[in-house]
Amino acid sequence: MDSGFPNVSHEFRQFVDPSRLRGAMITHSHEDHAGNVALLAERGVPVSLPALSRGVTERPAPLALYRRWTWGSPDPTAFPLTTFTSDEFELLPAPGHSRDHHVVWDKAEGTLFGGDLFIGVKVRVAHPGEDIRGTVASLRRVAELGPARFFDAHRGLVARPMDSLQAKVQWIEDTIGAIEDRHRAGANESQILRDVLGGEALLGLASGGDYSRRNFVRSIVSSLVDPRPSVGA
Repeated sequence: MDSGFPNVSHEFRQFVDPSRLRGAMITHSHEDHAGNVALLAERGVPVSLPALSRGVTERPAPLALYRRWTWGSPDPTAFPLTTFTSDEFELLPAPGHSRDHHVVWDKAEGTLFGGDLFIGVKVRVAHPGEDIRGTVASLRRVAELGPARFFDAHRGLVARPMDSLQAKVQWIEDTIGAIEDRHRAGANESQILRDVLGGEALLGLASGGDYSRRNFVRSIVSSLVDPRPSVGA
């Protein structure tokens, strides 16, 4: 499930044995998940990945400095990619974190591999273009599956998956409501950021605003029917 990030490609290479691997499934194209797809292709390991992810893995876009430093820059897939098919595992759309985000569902075992759908209950930061409302919809669809086990790409096994998924939905919806209330009261983006999320996080500053609380606010405000311009933001 996922291929890890380029900065661990040396270690990852030691585990990639085509004679022992049936295939790999990629949840989305971010470099910490699809960063070693090129290595899998080179080794002839079949890969299942979302259609929207294929172009990104074939021609990776330049990354921001903090992402290159943290994860590394993925190589383009120079070898033909063999498609992995499985009767046990199903790749299901779960957009929000990214347009191409999917989860992997093992219905027989009641096990879900969530990629970056969960991460934590109170995740206050977002990438540019991240769709927070879309994440809520995806969380609800995944909860309808009733997973007995849920593996998060960054946290590992999530305790009490149904409770955790529902808690995340509730927190996001409460936060969306607070942001909308401040927006309708005439608050600008910076005021909403301060009042609802407590100001910008260190991560937001370190990433130059690329992975930030401001992007969380912006996702909500921009999705309103008649969004108010962020004057003074």
